[in-house]
Amino acid sequence: MTRKPVVSGVFYPSGKEMLRRTIEDSFLGPLGPGEIPAINENRFEKPYGLISPHAGYMYSGQVAAWGFSEIAKLGTPDLVILMGPNHTGYGPPISVYPSGNWETPLGGVEVDEEAVQIILENSSLAKSDTSAHSMEHSLEVQLPFLQYLYGNSFKIVPITMLDQSPNSSSDLSKALLRLISLKPTTLVIASTDLNHYDDHESTLKKDSLIIEAIENNDPRMLYSAVYEAGVTMCGYGAVATLMLMEVGKPKVLKHATSGEVSGDFLEVVGYLSAVYI
Repeated sequence: MTRKPVVSGVFYPSGKEMLRRTIEDSFLGPLGPGEIPAINENRFEKPYGLISPHAGYMYSGQVAAWGFSEIAKLGTPDLVILMGPNHTGYGPPISVYPSGNWETPLGGVEVDEEAVQIILENSSLAKSDTSAHSMEHSLEVQLPFLQYLYGNSFKIVPITMLDQSPNSSSDLSKALLRLISLKPTTLVIASTDLNHYDDHESTLKKDSLIIEAIENNDPRMLYSAVYEAGVTMCGYGAVATLMLMEVGKPKVLKHATSGEVSGDFLEVVGYLSAVYI
């Protein structure tokens, strides 16, 4: 089973060389970290976590580059768990892509079937499913950055969350903790954008609530920002799951909005890159 890219040519270039140049421009751009990272080829010493945005590379690529730059310094993973929101509404509450390969213009990455089974056996909500992934972009856009750094040497477990409630995040986090106890050389990515379509200043204020929750690694604070303060963050369940796993201490690397790229500050989206190391 091969999952073909669905946002290639839309969220990122469809040509291999143009895609590589776009990723390099993300590292080197005015909102990026300013340099192309040197890759630490040693295997991870422990699991690490990453919060990464998932808009088109034109808008969020430079923010995303901060996190991938930091991860590259830490080493090379054998397994990458990709968690994100289900934007389409298809599939079960938690959908785990079961097998095969995910393709991008940079090649194919294999799904770790053994890891998938460990998750399914330890979660009451996660189900084997492809429908939720058929048109979903939040996980796909992470892959070219990973492939740029590591080639196709790692395996993946793609997970989308239609149910992003505290119960769902708790259930998934326990299954993932079991997985990383068996496969510790793992990177856990929570894919999310932050507040959507308010003006720039309002978005900065709302996003600051999310940043505070991440810096304190506090899922309750995160859910309060979403449920009570109205922060329209799309992947909050994935971030809460990562928080509950406690794979390391949080470090916020970069925050920006789409307005800082487009010049339109009336309706913006917030983007954040953070690591757990």
